Amino acid sequence: MYALALLGCAAPLLPGEVVLGVEHPATFTYGAPGDHLGASVAGQGGRWLASAPGAGQTWRDGVAVDAASVWVGWWGEREVFVSGGGRVSVDGEARWTVLDATAWAASADGIVAATPTGVRLVDRERTVPTEGLSAVALGAERILGLVCVGGSCVGQAWTLDGVDVGLYAHGGEGGAVGEWAGVAWAGAPRWDEPEAPGEVCAEDGTCRAGLPGDHLGAAIGGGYAAGSFNKWVVPPRARFVPLEDGVVYALETGAELQPLALSGDGTLYIGSPYTAAHGEPSGVVVAVPP
Repeated sequence: MYALALLGCAAPLLPGEVVLGVEHPATFTYGAPGDHLGASVAGQGGRWLASAPGAGQTWRDGVAVDAASVWVGWWGEREVFVSGGGRVSVDGEARWTVLDATAWAASADGIVAATPTGVRLVDRERTVPTEGLSAVALGAERILGLVCVGGSCVGQAWTLDGVDVGLYAHGGEGGAVGEWAGVAWAGAPRWDEPEAPGEVCAEDGTCRAGLPGDHLGAAIGGGYAAGSFNKWVVPPRARFVPLEDGVVYALETGAELQPLALSGDGTLYIGSPYTAAHGEPSGVVVAVPP
């Protein structure tokens, strides 16, 4: 159950925070009631894809197309849609099925999935055995994963051929992984503590923490990290923290503890699948120019 918060700014934000669409330009694309648009987003080169699993659709650059997806990505210039049951299509052609995948990543270098048995190199049709893998991302010529065993989570990397190249950062259960400007990051949202700030840490030792209740580190992408919509701060909002120097973006409306999705290679794309429109959780994709 998600509690919707529709409050505007009844109190000032922190210094260095700006409200998207008010203090910083942004384009908002809303789904129809029940669409959950933005469950997954993928942006590159000024183009974007987004899942709307509630409607059994995928959106391309603001237009709904009749193709179901729960996850979207780019394999170079090719569109990757993953639908229910782990069915993977590339530019509309069914290619593979990964029944037990829990997370996905794609780039020009390939398509990978996290599964209970390890890193699935989807386009190469092989698996690298790994216990406790919960998140994956593709960086510059490497695969990044988050491995959680015995209550401890670490970022682990492999070459594109699946050769282990070691650990790069500490993370936490439910955390995301990602790379920006050649630096790998891992998230530790600490979902077991309601007011946890959460944090993201990089392979160079840099860490960025959220505010109490942010659960920062649940999403990493486009040079930013996010957690969930935060009811503990005033005003309630979702916060998007830059991995490099920059302002913190804020969304004023959302749903408590909703998932958020991030992507981008210049323009930042935010997926907020439980944001209300038309009186119901419809979802929104927010495009944020630099």
